[in-house]
Amino acid sequence: MAVGRISGPLLKDNLLRNGVNLAFETSLLYIDVINSRIGVNTTAPSNDLQVVGTTRTTNLQTTNQAAIATFTVSGNTIASSSSTINLVPAGGTTGVVYQANLTVGTQLNINGNAITTVGVNTDLNIATTGTGQVNINSNVLINGSLHATGIVTADGNIQLGDQTGDTVTFTGEVNSDIVPFVTNTWNLGSSTLTWATVYSNNATINNITATNITGTNYKTAGLDITGSTISTRVTDTNINLLTTGTGAINLGNNISVTAGTITNTVAGSITTFNNTGTGYVKINGVNGLVIPSGSVAARPANINAEVGMIRYNTEQFLVEVYTTGGWVSVAGSAGGVTAQSAADIGVQQALIYG
Repeated sequence: MAVGRISGPLLKDNLLRNGVNLAFETSLLYIDVINSRIGVNTTAPSNDLQVVGTTRTTNLQTTNQAAIATFTVSGNTIASSSSTINLVPAGGTTGVVYQANLTVGTQLNINGNAITTVGVNTDLNIATTGTGQVNINSNVLINGSLHATGIVTADGNIQLGDQTGDTVTFTGEVNSDIVPFVTNTWNLGSSTLTWATVYSNNATINNITATNITGTNYKTAGLDITGSTISTRVTDTNINLLTTGTGAINLGNNISVTAGTITNTVAGSITTFNNTGTGYVKINGVNGLVIPSGSVAARPANINAEVGMIRYNTEQFLVEVYTTGGWVSVAGSAGGVTAQSAADIGVQQALIYG
């Protein structure tokens, strides 16, 4: 291949263009003498050096700034005229690697494995678009407070607190059942930390241990306790009050019922069975009624209000009745007993024979 050479005076005349541009192979190398520009593959270079095509160099050094596509590199600043900057490594499978500290804007800083905000009281926002979600595929440790304005769902086990000094506060309302994981195992409250008041429409409890029970209505399988009334829930069933051993059933402060015996536990007091209107006290049975007995000296005194009292006189072997005139026997007068009137006899017969 022949190589053209220019030498001597001719070379000097060609290099001194005197305002005339020089072109090699039309546009392969174009020297714009008028504008002091050099073009490669272009006859109209727009910069001091313009290469239309691919440029390869071992090192590229710029003193002030370099413009590459939409990027401008000036000092330690990389700017882009585009609203989006994409950092895409080869193959798209390896992350972008940076060293030391990275500051994004004026409020975010990335250093090592720490992402922090810059400034005072600056929020860190992680947001997705549409139905996108933030996925954290590892354990999360929060050393501060956690606040959620939406629905919080936990699919696994939940532990609230790790010591007795931790507290859980419910401001909202529970919208589901509260069921223990193991039956008959966990407690609600303790002997030293009790709930103040429990409100429930219905309660099914196997055993109750309580200091005081206050309520409007209590129901068992057979009894209904409402106010001061105890009634059976099934028609024609009994109410059984049972004790064990020598225990007694006490009614009020005076009456005790033990093994078929009704006893007034206050010495010298009077036990009264009242009826209203035309009602009367009726005792059923095929055997007799045992009445009190005692000597003449054992007769109660000062009992004018107790007309109709009946007793058996163990000295005179007579049944006697206390009337407005004193003690009289059913069969007639006896020693120390006043005579009875016709009215008294009628009272005695009514008491004894019904």
